[in-house]
Amino acid sequence: MSKFHEKAEAQTKQIIGQMLGDELLVQEGKDQQREATEPEPQDKGKDKGNDQGIVRDERGQEQPRDKARAQRVSRVDRGGDPPGKKVRRSSSDVSSR
Repeated sequence: MSKFHEKAEAQTKQIIGQMLGDELLVQEGKDQQREATEPEPQDKGKDKGNDQGIVRDERGQEQPRDKARAQRVSRVDRGGDPPGKKVRRSSSDVSSR
């Protein structure tokens, strides 16, 4: 279950608990919401420095895992690469082919 879904479910529990006057349900909702908002523990064995993955945010949109790194990195076209920063070849490079 996604964090967004967990938060929504926790809020629903709290609201229903308040409507019914069920303090236990309200407390369960608060506990569930607290757990959903806590950051996930880092895996100690996994190397986070080289992680270039794409993750989904709470709205389900794809985002780079490391936004600062993604903004720093530039793309250079190496032939069959997808569009990005193009490197102009000099006439001597072209004539040597």
